[in-house]
Amino acid sequence: MCSGLGLDSDVKAAVLKYDAENDYEKISGSIEKLYSRESWDKGIDELQEYCGDDERGFRILSICMHCLLRTYDGYMEKGISEKVFFDTAGFIPRFLNEHKRVHGTSAFTWAHWIPRQIAMEEFRIGDYEYELIDDGEKKKISLHIPSDAELASGDIEAVYPFLERYYPEYSGAEMFCSSWLLVPALRELLDKDSNIIKFQSRFSVYEVDEDSPSFMDWVYSSREIPYSELPEGTTLQRNMKKYLLSGGKIGWARGIYRK
Repeated sequence: MCSGLGLDSDVKAAVLKYDAENDYEKISGSIEKLYSRESWDKGIDELQEYCGDDERGFRILSICMHCLLRTYDGYMEKGISEKVFFDTAGFIPRFLNEHKRVHGTSAFTWAHWIPRQIAMEEFRIGDYEYELIDDGEKKKISLHIPSDAELASGDIEAVYPFLERYYPEYSGAEMFCSSWLLVPALRELLDKDSNIIKFQSRFSVYEVDEDSPSFMDWVYSSREIPYSELPEGTTLQRNMKKYLLSGGKIGWARGIYRK
Protein backbone atom coordinates (compact mmCIF):
# COMPACT_ATOMS: atom_id res chain seq x y z
CA MET A 1 0.00 0.00 0.00
CA CYS A 2 2.82 2.41 0.89
CA SER A 3 4.59 1.65 -2.37
CA GLY A 4 1.44 1.87 -4.44
CA LEU A 5 0.74 5.32 -3.01
CA GLY A 6 4.35 6.42 -3.49
CA LEU A 7 4.75 7.62 0.09
CA ASP A 8 7.98 9.37 1.06
CA SER A 9 10.43 7.12 2.87
CA ASP A 10 10.02 8.89 6.23
CA VAL A 11 6.22 8.64 6.08
CA LYS A 12 6.41 5.00 5.01
CA ALA A 13 8.76 4.17 7.88
CA ALA A 14 6.48 5.85 10.42
CA VAL A 15 3.34 4.19 9.04
CA LEU A 16 4.90 0.72 9.13
CA LYS A 17 6.25 1.31 12.63
CA TYR A 18 2.85 2.32 13.98
CA ASP A 19 1.12 -0.48 12.08
CA ALA A 20 3.29 -3.01 13.90
CA GLU A 21 2.46 -1.39 17.25
CA ASN A 22 -1.28 -0.89 16.84
CA ASP A 23 -3.56 -3.16 18.85
CA TYR A 24 -6.07 -3.88 16.09
CA GLU A 25 -8.08 -6.25 18.24
CA LYS A 26 -8.62 -3.48 20.80
CA ILE A 27 -9.78 -0.94 18.22
CA SER A 28 -11.71 -3.32 15.95
CA GLY A 29 -15.06 -1.86 17.01
CA SER A 30 -13.95 1.68 16.16
CA ILE A 31 -12.51 0.52 12.85
CA GLU A 32 -15.79 -1.13 11.90
CA LYS A 33 -17.53 2.24 12.27
CA LEU A 34 -15.42 3.67 9.45
CA TYR A 35 -17.31 1.56 6.90
CA SER A 36 -20.64 3.33 7.47
CA ARG A 37 -21.54 7.00 6.90
CA GLU A 38 -23.74 7.02 9.98
CA SER A 39 -20.88 6.06 12.31
CA TRP A 40 -17.60 7.02 10.63
CA ASP A 41 -17.25 10.38 12.43
CA LYS A 42 -17.58 8.65 15.78
CA GLY A 43 -15.15 5.97 14.66
CA ILE A 44 -12.50 8.52 13.73
CA ASP A 45 -13.00 10.34 17.04
CA GLU A 46 -12.49 7.09 18.95
CA LEU A 47 -9.41 6.18 16.94
CA GLN A 48 -7.85 9.60 17.42
CA GLU A 49 -8.39 9.20 21.16
CA TYR A 50 -6.64 5.82 20.95
CA CYS A 51 -3.75 7.41 19.03
CA GLY A 52 -3.22 10.04 21.72
CA ASP A 53 -0.54 12.64 20.99
CA ASP A 54 -0.29 11.95 17.27
CA GLU A 55 1.30 15.26 16.30
CA ARG A 56 1.92 14.47 12.62
CA GLY A 57 -1.07 12.17 12.22
CA PHE A 58 0.97 9.17 11.12
CA ARG A 59 -0.53 6.75 13.68
CA ILE A 60 -4.11 7.47 12.60
CA LEU A 61 -2.87 7.28 9.00
CA SER A 62 -1.44 3.80 9.66
CA ILE A 63 -4.86 2.66 10.93
CA CYS A 64 -6.67 4.17 7.96
CA MET A 65 -4.25 2.53 5.53
CA HIS A 66 -4.78 -0.76 7.35
CA CYS A 67 -8.51 -0.28 6.69
CA LEU A 68 -7.82 0.42 3.02
CA LEU A 69 -6.42 -3.12 2.65
CA ARG A 70 -9.97 -4.37 3.21
CA THR A 71 -11.27 -1.67 0.88
CA TYR A 72 -8.86 -2.89 -1.80
CA ASP A 73 -10.37 -6.36 -1.49
CA GLY A 74 -13.79 -4.76 -1.92
CA TYR A 75 -12.66 -3.16 -5.18
CA MET A 76 -11.33 -6.47 -6.47
CA GLU A 77 -14.52 -8.35 -5.51
CA LYS A 78 -16.62 -5.75 -7.33
CA GLY A 79 -14.32 -5.82 -10.36
CA ILE A 80 -13.22 -2.17 -10.04
CA SER A 81 -9.71 -1.62 -11.36
CA GLU A 82 -6.62 -1.23 -9.20
CA LYS A 83 -5.99 2.06 -11.02
CA VAL A 84 -9.25 3.53 -9.71
CA PHE A 85 -8.33 2.34 -6.22
CA PHE A 86 -4.93 4.04 -6.21
CA ASP A 87 -6.26 7.15 -7.96
CA THR A 88 -8.86 7.42 -5.20
CA ALA A 89 -6.46 6.66 -2.35
CA GLY A 90 -4.07 9.17 -3.95
CA PHE A 91 -5.86 11.66 -1.71
CA ILE A 92 -3.34 10.58 0.95
CA PRO A 93 0.00 11.51 -0.71
CA ARG A 94 -1.58 14.59 -2.29
CA PHE A 95 -2.45 16.09 1.07
CA LEU A 96 0.78 14.92 2.69
CA ASN A 97 2.74 16.68 -0.05
CA GLU A 98 0.57 19.79 0.14
CA HIS A 99 1.20 20.05 3.89
CA LYS A 100 4.92 19.64 3.28
CA ARG A 101 4.86 22.35 0.61
CA VAL A 102 3.15 24.84 2.92
CA HIS A 103 4.68 23.92 6.29
CA GLY A 104 7.99 22.32 5.36
CA THR A 105 7.16 18.90 6.81
CA SER A 106 4.70 16.12 6.02
CA ALA A 107 1.66 15.59 8.24
CA PHE A 108 -1.70 13.89 7.83
CA THR A 109 -4.47 16.18 9.07
CA TRP A 110 -7.44 14.88 7.08
CA ALA A 111 -8.44 11.77 9.00
CA HIS A 112 -12.05 12.97 9.11
CA TRP A 113 -12.27 12.78 5.30
CA ILE A 114 -10.74 9.40 4.53
CA PRO A 115 -13.70 7.22 5.65
CA ARG A 116 -15.36 8.15 2.36
CA GLN A 117 -12.64 6.24 0.57
CA ILE A 118 -12.52 3.45 3.15
CA ALA A 119 -16.28 2.85 2.88
CA MET A 120 -16.19 2.89 -0.94
CA GLU A 121 -18.49 5.90 -1.11
CA GLU A 122 -16.08 8.16 -3.02
CA PHE A 123 -14.12 7.44 -6.18
CA ARG A 124 -11.71 9.38 -8.32
CA ILE A 125 -12.49 8.97 -12.00
CA GLY A 126 -10.22 11.08 -14.20
CA ASP A 127 -9.75 14.57 -12.84
CA TYR A 128 -12.53 14.61 -10.26
CA GLU A 129 -13.72 12.79 -7.17
CA TYR A 130 -17.33 11.67 -6.85
CA GLU A 131 -18.99 10.98 -3.52
CA LEU A 132 -22.08 8.79 -3.65
CA ILE A 133 -24.66 9.92 -1.10
CA ASP A 134 -27.96 8.30 -0.13
CA ASP A 135 -29.76 10.59 2.31
CA GLY A 136 -32.69 8.23 2.69
CA GLU A 137 -34.86 10.23 0.31
CA LYS A 138 -32.81 10.23 -2.88
CA LYS A 139 -29.39 9.41 -4.21
CA LYS A 140 -27.00 12.28 -5.01
CA ILE A 141 -23.46 12.68 -6.28
CA SER A 142 -21.17 15.21 -4.64
CA LEU A 143 -18.39 16.39 -6.97
CA HIS A 144 -15.06 17.14 -5.29
CA ILE A 145 -12.21 18.95 -7.04
CA PRO A 146 -8.68 17.70 -6.27
CA SER A 147 -5.93 20.30 -6.29
CA ASP A 148 -4.36 18.66 -9.35
CA ALA A 149 -7.57 18.56 -11.39
CA GLU A 150 -7.54 20.11 -14.85
CA LEU A 151 -10.52 22.46 -14.78
CA ALA A 152 -10.15 23.28 -18.47
CA SER A 153 -10.07 19.75 -19.84
CA GLY A 154 -11.49 17.67 -16.98
CA ASP A 155 -14.51 15.64 -18.04
CA ILE A 156 -17.13 15.92 -15.29
CA GLU A 157 -19.27 13.29 -16.99
CA ALA A 158 -16.45 10.70 -17.06
CA VAL A 159 -18.06 9.12 -14.00
CA TYR A 160 -21.24 8.03 -15.79
CA PRO A 161 -19.84 4.90 -17.52
CA PHE A 162 -18.31 3.89 -14.18
CA LEU A 163 -21.65 4.32 -12.40
CA GLU A 164 -23.61 2.49 -15.06
CA ARG A 165 -21.31 -0.49 -14.65
CA TYR A 166 -20.76 -0.62 -10.89
CA TYR A 167 -23.43 1.59 -9.27
CA PRO A 168 -26.33 1.77 -11.74
CA GLU A 169 -28.64 3.09 -9.04
CA TYR A 170 -26.62 6.35 -9.19
CA SER A 171 -26.33 6.68 -12.97
CA GLY A 172 -29.19 9.19 -13.14
CA ALA A 173 -28.59 10.87 -9.80
CA GLU A 174 -28.33 14.65 -9.44
CA MET A 175 -24.76 15.94 -9.17
CA PHE A 176 -23.87 18.91 -7.03
CA CYS A 177 -20.70 20.70 -6.01
CA SER A 178 -19.83 22.66 -2.88
CA SER A 179 -16.77 24.84 -3.47
CA TRP A 180 -15.26 28.31 -3.42
CA LEU A 181 -14.80 27.83 -7.17
CA LEU A 182 -18.54 28.43 -7.66
CA VAL A 183 -18.65 31.77 -5.83
CA PRO A 184 -20.24 34.42 -8.11
CA ALA A 185 -17.82 37.09 -6.85
CA LEU A 186 -15.03 35.40 -8.81
CA ARG A 187 -16.54 36.80 -12.00
CA GLU A 188 -15.40 40.22 -10.81
CA LEU A 189 -11.85 38.99 -10.26
CA LEU A 190 -11.19 36.78 -13.26
CA ASP A 191 -11.42 37.02 -17.02
CA LYS A 192 -14.46 35.33 -18.54
CA ASP A 193 -12.13 32.94 -20.36
CA SER A 194 -10.44 31.74 -17.18
CA ASN A 195 -10.67 28.03 -16.38
CA ILE A 196 -12.44 28.74 -13.09
CA ILE A 197 -15.16 30.81 -14.75
CA LYS A 198 -15.62 28.18 -17.44
CA PHE A 199 -15.92 25.53 -14.73
CA GLN A 200 -18.50 27.40 -12.68
CA SER A 201 -20.55 28.15 -15.80
CA ARG A 202 -21.43 24.44 -15.87
CA PHE A 203 -23.33 24.74 -12.59
CA SER A 204 -26.50 26.44 -11.42
CA VAL A 205 -25.60 28.03 -8.08
CA TYR A 206 -28.37 27.71 -5.51
CA GLU A 207 -26.66 28.78 -2.28
CA VAL A 208 -23.89 31.21 -1.35
CA ASP A 209 -22.38 31.68 2.10
CA GLU A 210 -20.50 34.96 1.79
CA ASP A 211 -19.15 34.77 5.33
CA SER A 212 -17.47 31.37 5.06
CA PRO A 213 -13.67 31.65 5.52
CA SER A 214 -13.05 28.23 3.93
CA PHE A 215 -11.90 29.68 0.61
CA MET A 216 -8.76 30.94 2.41
CA ASP A 217 -7.59 27.35 2.96
CA TRP A 218 -7.57 26.70 -0.77
CA VAL A 219 -6.43 30.03 -2.20
CA TYR A 220 -3.92 31.03 0.50
CA SER A 221 -3.35 27.70 2.34
CA SER A 222 -4.51 29.24 5.64
CA ARG A 223 -7.44 31.21 7.00
CA GLU A 224 -5.31 32.67 9.77
CA ILE A 225 -3.46 35.20 7.61
CA PRO A 226 -4.60 38.86 7.94
CA TYR A 227 -5.89 40.21 4.62
CA SER A 228 -3.14 42.82 4.56
CA GLU A 229 -0.50 40.07 4.65
CA LEU A 230 -1.99 37.72 2.06
CA PRO A 231 0.51 36.47 -0.54
CA GLU A 232 0.32 37.74 -4.10
CA GLY A 233 1.93 34.88 -5.98
CA THR A 234 -0.82 34.49 -8.59
CA THR A 235 -3.18 36.78 -10.45
CA LEU A 236 -6.08 35.33 -8.48
CA GLN A 237 -4.33 35.92 -5.15
CA ARG A 238 -3.53 39.52 -6.08
CA ASN A 239 -7.01 40.30 -7.34
CA MET A 240 -8.69 38.58 -4.42
CA LYS A 241 -6.51 40.34 -1.84
CA LYS A 242 -7.40 43.72 -3.33
CA TYR A 243 -11.06 42.74 -3.41
CA LEU A 244 -11.05 41.60 0.23
CA LEU A 245 -9.23 44.71 1.44
CA SER A 246 -11.87 46.84 -0.27
CA GLY A 247 -14.60 45.12 1.74
CA GLY A 248 -15.59 42.44 -0.76
CA LYS A 249 -16.59 38.94 0.29
CA ILE A 250 -15.76 35.60 -1.30
CA GLY A 251 -17.23 32.82 0.83
CA TRP A 252 -18.46 29.44 -0.39
CA ALA A 253 -21.13 28.30 -2.83
CA ARG A 254 -23.14 25.24 -3.84
CA GLY A 255 -24.44 24.45 -7.27
CA ILE A 256 -26.16 21.77 -9.35
CA TYR A 257 -24.35 20.38 -12.38
CA ARG A 258 -26.12 21.05 -15.67
CA LYS A 259 -25.75 17.65 -17.31
